Amino acid sequence: MDTVLPVIDISNPTVEAGQKLYEAAASLGFVFIEGSGFTSDEVNQVFAVSKEFFSQSYDEKQKFAISKANRGYSCMNREVLDTARNQGDPKEAFNFGQFKDDKAMQQLPQAFSNFEQGIADFQKKCHMTCHKLLDLLAVALQVDPAQGGDEWFSSRHDWEKVSGSILRLLYYPAVSNSDGENEIRAGAHTDYGSMTLLFQREGQEGLEVLSPATNDWIAIPALPAKDSKSCPPIVVNIADQLSFWSAGVLKSAVHRVRFPLQQVRLGVDRYSMAYFCHPADDTLLEPVPSPIIQSLESEGANAAAKSGDKVLTAGEHLIRRLAATYSWKQ
Repeated sequence: MDTVLPVIDISNPTVEAGQKLYEAAASLGFVFIEGSGFTSDEVNQVFAVSKEFFSQSYDEKQKFAISKANRGYSCMNREVLDTARNQGDPKEAFNFGQFKDDKAMQQLPQAFSNFEQGIADFQKKCHMTCHKLLDLLAVALQVDPAQGGDEWFSSRHDWEKVSGSILRLLYYPAVSNSDGENEIRAGAHTDYGSMTLLFQREGQEGLEVLSPATNDWIAIPALPAKDSKSCPPIVVNIADQLSFWSAGVLKSAVHRVRFPLQQVRLGVDRYSMAYFCHPADDTLLEPVPSPIIQSLESEGANAAAKSGDKVLTAGEHLIRRLAATYSWKQ
């Protein structure tokens, strides 16, 4: 299937792969990756337990309602991703926070506690995939080797430290009304952390990205896997903190979910999974020692440092964004 996004093989993390990733991140901010090491069985198992959970009654799911720690179940219309619309998004979600010694640090529904080790392994593999991508970007950005080099970003995403990283399972019920193609299922927004991995299923499309060049919405397909053992290509997008850090060199693009007409006509549900990768909460969003980034003195973290403003931590940045999404007081 044709796609406007490049597909980058990261099984062999070469300088060339890093340059391609950087070019995609610096233009639209979205890219497909393959060669991630995820198998089709691993991905399908998590999709299966996701479907099992969301098929339960509202009352049962609501026992695990989302907290201010951004953990748990978010019901239909609970989130307002596009605050300009002031309208809840017609979707459901369940957020897993960090695991410690492969155990969730939150109460889990039975559907998930029965598969706790599998979810822990999947989340950790997501995080390690992001580490690989962050290292590739650091090389392409020519981060000073004396100050951390290719591990400058990934070292600030320590798996063992507290962070806002979240594995999110998503369910968008089929649209029943005739105008369903025009219904926004997840409002226009940018993601909050460093980068996001999105796992989709063929025939359950809906992701759209706003082109900064044309201001048109671009539909992103769900690509097939290369073979029966590999998982399909994963969508990767740059998020706000990495864009701010990089003085806007890396783009955090606006995106949304809207069902295509064919999917509306067939009455197809959409299941997807997203891993939102965040730096450790205590990470300072300070200038990156990259000659490409340092030349942009009036942008992002560079501008904040130059003006003498308080340097935000990753945790402080996230709290502000979540407060707006869920109408929580800071």
